[in-house]
Amino acid sequence: MTRDLLGEATGIELANVVVENSCPRIENSLIIWQTVTKMLNQRKSCFCAFCKTPRKVYSQKHLNMAGVISLVMLGIVFTYAIFQQLDIRGLGYVGLLLLVGELFCQLRWRSSMICQNCGFDPIVYMRSPEQAGLKIKSYLEKRAENPAFLLRPPVVLTPERHKKSDLLSLKA
Repeated sequence: MTRDLLGEATGIELANVVVENSCPRIENSLIIWQTVTKMLNQRKSCFCAFCKTPRKVYSQKHLNMAGVISLVMLGIVFTYAIFQQLDIRGLGYVGLLLLVGELFCQLRWRSSMICQNCGFDPIVYMRSPEQAGLKIKSYLEKRAENPAFLLRPPVVLTPERHKKSDLLSLKA
């Protein structure tokens, strides 16, 4: 460490010493920050199975443990605000909050499954492919009439692929 004329360490040298001494702390906080952002990042990137456009969907269908704990704490706060003490009637508020939170999570997950570009719904497709095809067709008809979709990229549909056995039977 160099010292100036008065015998004090210069600012550059102090900064280097602070960075050298705090590296393990910075690495630990970086690991903690990555873990927290991973926990808070609830959406994952994927592609639509029908139109192949990239999109983000919610990965959790139900409340996680952090959501349940936070809703219980919110119920306790509501109980204290209403009754000025812990009361057995507060369990009703906790139950109501948990019901509303779970309903919200499931509705959010279900609405994110539907592609905003082509209207493909993988949940309906798993149950009935014909019904999913009808929903896509009606969505594309509505999309053609709606001026809000004019600046969005067009839906590029891939042609049907025939099996080799079908092509061989067509040649004969």
